[in-house]
Amino acid sequence: MNPTPWYKNFWPWFLIFFPLVTIIACVLLVTLAVGNGPDMVVDDYYKKGKAINLELSKFNKAKALYLHGDLTVAEQRVAFKFSKGDYSKVHALKVSFYHRTIEKYDFSVTLTKNANEEFTGLLDEPHQGAFTVFIEPMDGSWKMKEKIQLPLQGVVPISPEYK
Repeated sequence: MNPTPWYKNFWPWFLIFFPLVTIIACVLLVTLAVGNGPDMVVDDYYKKGKAINLELSKFNKAKALYLHGDLTVAEQRVAFKFSKGDYSKVHALKVSFYHRTIEKYDFSVTLTKNANEEFTGLLDEPHQGAFTVFIEPMDGSWKMKEKIQLPLQGVVPISPEYK
C-alpha cells in the first residue's frame, strides 16, 4: 500500500494555517501602523527653538504698540477690529487658524481694512473645533495669539500677552 503524500492530508494544512494567518496579520498591522502615523509636529527641534525666540520678540512688539482688538468669526466671515494701540500702518492682516491636534484642518485668511476701520475676510467653508489663532500684519512685524473654539459665540477680545 502506497502512503498518500503529505499535502493531500488534512492535518499538515491545519497546522500550517494558524501560523500563516498570524504572519499575514502582522504584516498588515505593521504596514497600517507605518503608513498612518501621527503628524510630526516638529522635525527639527533646534530650529524650532531658535524660531520661538524670534516669535517672542514679535509678541513683545505687539505689547510695545499696545495693540488690542476684538475677533469675530461668524459662519464664513472673519472680522477683526482694533480697540487700542497704534495700527495706523496696518492695511491688511493675516489670520492663521491652527487646529490643536490635526494639521489638515489648519487654514489662513487675509483680512483687508474697510471704511469702518474693521478688517474683514471670507472663509471657504465654516469650520469647527479648537483652534489657536495668530493675527499678524502682512509684513510679519508683530503677532498676537488667542485660543478659540469654533463655531464662535460672540466677540473674543485679543490682547498681545503671550498665552
